Amino acid sequence: MEDIGYGLLDRAMIHQITERWRHGGIGIIVLQLRHVNAASLEAVQLWESQQTRLFWRYRMENDYFFFLNRMKSDRQMKLILDSAITSLKKGLQAAAAESSVDERAKPPFTIGTASASPSGLGRSAETMIYHALRDATLSMLRLRMKEDETELPFGSGQAGARSEWSSSVGIGILAKAIPTFDLHAQVSSLAKLFESNTHVQGAVIVNQGRPVGLVMKEKMHQMLAGQFGLPLYWNRSVEKIMDDDSLVVDASIPVEQVAQLAMARDISRLYDVVTITRNGKLLGAASIRSILECITNLRTEEARTANPLTGLPGNAAIQREMKQRIESRQPFAVIYADLDYFKWYNDCFGFAQGDALIRYTAAVLQDVTGILGGRGDFIGHIGGDDFIILTGSSAEDADKLCRNMIWRFDGGIKSFYNGEDVAHVVDRSGNRIEQNGVSVSLSLVYCDGSEDITTEHISQAAARLKKQAKQLNGSVHVMGEVFEKHLGEGRV
Repeated sequence: MEDIGYGLLDRAMIHQITERWRHGGIGIIVLQLRHVNAASLEAVQLWESQQTRLFWRYRMENDYFFFLNRMKSDRQMKLILDSAITSLKKGLQAAAAESSVDERAKPPFTIGTASASPSGLGRSAETMIYHALRDATLSMLRLRMKEDETELPFGSGQAGARSEWSSSVGIGILAKAIPTFDLHAQVSSLAKLFESNTHVQGAVIVNQGRPVGLVMKEKMHQMLAGQFGLPLYWNRSVEKIMDDDSLVVDASIPVEQVAQLAMARDISRLYDVVTITRNGKLLGAASIRSILECITNLRTEEARTANPLTGLPGNAAIQREMKQRIESRQPFAVIYADLDYFKWYNDCFGFAQGDALIRYTAAVLQDVTGILGGRGDFIGHIGGDDFIILTGSSAEDADKLCRNMIWRFDGGIKSFYNGEDVAHVVDRSGNRIEQNGVSVSLSLVYCDGSEDITTEHISQAAARLKKQAKQLNGSVHVMGEVFEKHLGEGRV
């Protein structure tokens, strides 16, 4: 077997992959080990020695990247990858069984894959390689998140029902100290730092306290390792070798948004650290690994406190999200949704049907918000038949949201009566009410961002509006501002 290339994002790697891509395609395996020990390392090395199609590899902490090639006369790349992954899993599972590390709570490893083959669509080899590497990494991360969530009491099946709960957690919480160098410092000084500190992966280049560039150790070593690298750069300023287009984000930007920006970068920057600022000044940096692990932890923690019936975030997440919006001083609207005569429905049709109706209501709110709302809108399940929506929409658009939620809800509620013609309901006092079954009341509180308010103020306003809505028959929405008694009402 040929010697296996070792490195990531260097010229030799790109050349080797491009050649094999043109002659039949490549397959990528991304392996993440939760714990690296002697047994797992030995299993990986043994597996490598058995893979005749493995031509390139790279390790970054606990993440391993393997590249396999396919000749035109070979079987499909999917079959090659499936065979390779099966043997890799077998070896790692055996290693885990021998290890003293308790791996019962979580799988000891996660594997993602992707492939790229000449498609004749006019895309360059570099583009295909980049997308394949990104897809393999993302598939591994999705599987990792799914594996983590299987420990939860209601499993991972609710994941698709959840909103983007990490939207209120800023990237600033991940900022770690990183070496800094002045714009005019010499490359030799930076090289000496990297040589004496093996754990330092990069340095931020600053000018008057503001980050203006980034130098990653691996890239600098590649640059200096060339034929004329040392004489050309050793005594030059770091400005000559820094990346002046690195990813720099403010500490307030949500972690998930930063992850999306980072994974959308060019392949040559995919694993560069992210520089974090506050008010334009350097705060620190975060590695891609720490960002992705943070997302996993956030989702797992939020899922633990989510409503088990709908999978929507519960009160802790609701309070945090509302406080974040209040502190932003940006206008937003709060919609409280409450079912009318839900107790009557449970008594008549049973709790199982009642649960189905709760899930239906959650789906209506999510569907309408997903279509008409904004990207950062939040949906929470307060408990029972009470829900909340936080949206950055204008008062007019929030009003439109409410009207469409009512239209969608009323359009499907009849299917929950098992074919019965419902002409009246019974309230909690036993009084007969002439109404065609369950309805939904929406309280719309608009916050313009100009006043000092608290979550208690919003709750009090919502309670006032809810009382007004409950006095009306059928599905309705009532709109008002935090400190106003009543601006208007709408009915559908």
